[in-house]
Amino acid sequence: MRHILQGFTMFLDGLDFGIDTEEVDLPIPTPVMQEYRGGGMDLGVNQPMAAIEALEVTVKMAGHNPDIMGRLALGPGQTTRVTFRGAVLSEGSGLYIPHICILEGSPNGGSRDRWQRGEKSGLEFVVNGVRYFRYEADARVIHELQAWPPKRIVNGVNQLAGINAALGY
Repeated sequence: MRHILQGFTMFLDGLDFGIDTEEVDLPIPTPVMQEYRGGGMDLGVNQPMAAIEALEVTVKMAGHNPDIMGRLALGPGQTTRVTFRGAVLSEGSGLYIPHICILEGSPNGGSRDRWQRGEKSGLEFVVNGVRYFRYEADARVIHELQAWPPKRIVNGVNQLAGINAALGY
């Protein structure tokens, strides 16, 4: 059964900027991998470690909204809460399913389109330094990651429960 994105919007610090948002490149959490090749092994095996690669989100905006630009390049330790909401059509049921991605990170520069008379131009920025990431579909938590205290929930299962218990968290 196909699930087709029909529309989406973006909120920064609770303000809706969906009308200006053209594209969003959301990350998929990827474990840090380490190759292992034991004494007699000819074939190396990449094994996932207890860490996730750093997450980044790229956003392409139409126009030059000063409220967006005023949130870029914040000082050290300052973050912004960004929420993306999508309407995904389930072909099987004909219903629209909410997909929600919430993250906390630092919106930073990217690039601006060339200014040209009579042509649309906008800007692109990256949200990096992501400290919190949550993706849910129809209220089902698919991924929830947090830098500190460490949290990694995948499809409802706490992947770090054993490690965190051993460390006293």
